[in-house]
Amino acid sequence: MFVRYIIAMTLAGLAILFGIILGDYGPWYLSWFLGTGFMVLVAVSAGVLFEAQEDAAQAARGSGKALDLASAVEAPPAPRHPSH
Repeated sequence: MFVRYIIAMTLAGLAILFGIILGDYGPWYLSWFLGTGFMVLVAVSAGVLFEAQEDAAQAARGSGKALDLASAVEAPPAPRHPSH
């Protein structure tokens, strides 16, 4: 799957290069290419961050309890220190 992605990105890069060389629409295609890649990176980063938060919340609550969206994003209560 990763090899297919690399091949597709290479072909897209070549198509954009031809567009830049042969026409006035090259900058538009270049910005589209870069913007699409950036959107994919942001979406993947958000998914990874959500998974990390969900795993941390589940570890804090214990594996026996059900996990819903609200408990995945709220912070666990702060531990209380005994008074001296």
